[in-house]
Amino acid sequence: MSAVDGGAGPDDRPLVSIIIVLFNSAEHISRCVSSIASLNYRPIELVFVDNGSRDASPLLARKCAAEAGLKCLVSETGRNSGFARANNLGFSLSHGQVLLMLNPDTELWPDALEKLVAALDDRTVGIAGCKVLYPDRVTIQHAGGYIRDNGLTMHYGVGEADDGQYDTPWECAYVTGAALAIRRNVLVRAGMLDPGYYPAYFEETDLCLRIRRLGYRVVYIPGARVVHDESTTVGKFTKRYYYLYHRNRIRFMLKNYSWRFLLERALPMEERWLTMIEPWEQAVPLNHGYFINILNLPLTLAARWKMERELKAPRLEDTVSEL
Repeated sequence: MSAVDGGAGPDDRPLVSIIIVLFNSAEHISRCVSSIASLNYRPIELVFVDNGSRDASPLLARKCAAEAGLKCLVSETGRNSGFARANNLGFSLSHGQVLLMLNPDTELWPDALEKLVAALDDRTVGIAGCKVLYPDRVTIQHAGGYIRDNGLTMHYGVGEADDGQYDTPWECAYVTGAALAIRRNVLVRAGMLDPGYYPAYFEETDLCLRIRRLGYRVVYIPGARVVHDESTTVGKFTKRYYYLYHRNRIRFMLKNYSWRFLLERALPMEERWLTMIEPWEQAVPLNHGYFINILNLPLTLAARWKMERELKAPRLEDTVSEL
């Protein structure tokens, strides 16, 4: 079988469903859709899920797609249902053998999708991620990621000028959900994105870990390039960002790691890390995150039990122990 488990011939490529979640995204939609229209890969379908935008995002999405000659489906939730739940809705409305999660504040290189689909044609690969660049198109934002013992997610290459030093595909712990491709059959086996990471952060990290536990590889594909205007909805390094990030970081650890790991590796690293941060910057949102996780512990333990029952796969705790 070829063509991403679809059994298609060499000239009959698998359908790719591009899922874009909108939330007050009007200023970005035109550039994103234009880049999709310029892709040299076909066939594609475009599915927008609007998460209760207060601007004209749904209308603009339809207009830009029509002007670009792209058929699209726009589903409106009427409220902010969170990144995970909205993507899950998009998945359920789509038909492709390959699913591309794509943020609206991104622009794809014309050959990006072709590179991702080619990577997924390897049955050992479950998820393929992109080389993500800042809007200057020369500074790296993400070249694959790794996770520290206390759940901090780190990007290889972040802030470095792109001089080809990350031009080798490699296997990594996770790739960013700003532009992430997955085979539908793998997603079905692993389960959908977890809406418990509301409204955003760590849902793709959680999914990548589940995929890896099932024996598939998560790979970084440097030839698949994308520009990303990072954190345009929440705002990078605001108090709200820190609260959401740390709340979901702690939930991620409680859901996925053994109690022994949490006590012997995660907690000591958390204590070391706390001595390194600026208290005035993160103390209040971090303590809020700790408190909410205590309140929500029964729900997190229920999600942990449900995942273990469904996955029936060995636990992975291959995090990095250095700060």
